[in-house]
Amino acid sequence: MTATAGTCRASQWTTTRPREAIMGEHGPYETAFLTGGAVRVAQTALVALHEGGGVRVSRGTHRVQAVNRDADDPVQAALLARVPDTGILLGDLLRATAASDEVHAIADALKEAGLVRAGLRGALRPTRAGRAARRRAVEDVPADGPGRCAALGPDGLEDAKLREILLTKDPKPLKLDQGRRHGHQNLESSNLSDTQYGP
Repeated sequence: MTATAGTCRASQWTTTRPREAIMGEHGPYETAFLTGGAVRVAQTALVALHEGGGVRVSRGTHRVQAVNRDADDPVQAALLARVPDTGILLGDLLRATAASDEVHAIADALKEAGLVRAGLRGALRPTRAGRAARRRAVEDVPADGPGRCAALGPDGLEDAKLREILLTKDPKPLKLDQGRRHGHQNLESSNLSDTQYGP
């Protein structure tokens, strides 16, 4: 964990060991990976941080700001480490977190437990045991937001604002020359003489 991510507290969010995953005692991140892959793990961490007041997400711009850099687990710490002081676009943050070593460690544990395996193109897919674990997770959905996100995805969130943000694409960045295309020009490019702006 990097120093910018703050401290990492022990909690229910720590990932389980492979043997525990085999026994069906996997945590929310394992559930998230089985139901939605690496990006779902990142979404689950974001929801947990949002509910705990660690991050703020703008509905209009989809920009994520860190409010508190204390993390409950390595995945949250990895996500927070990728949020600069100026903020970051939600999609970029989720993709970067999904590609982190911390999320790869969850995939490796599930692979070792026999719950996922590499498919034809290298993507990890649930095995028969993994599909059974996924079914159990969807049938027994936790009441908390992160648990619901892990099992059901953003569609399962009761927080309507966060659900809408996670289900919509990031807005396209505004280009600096966009104003000129809409008729807003500077004085040099206008047809008016400079004297019309003088005293």
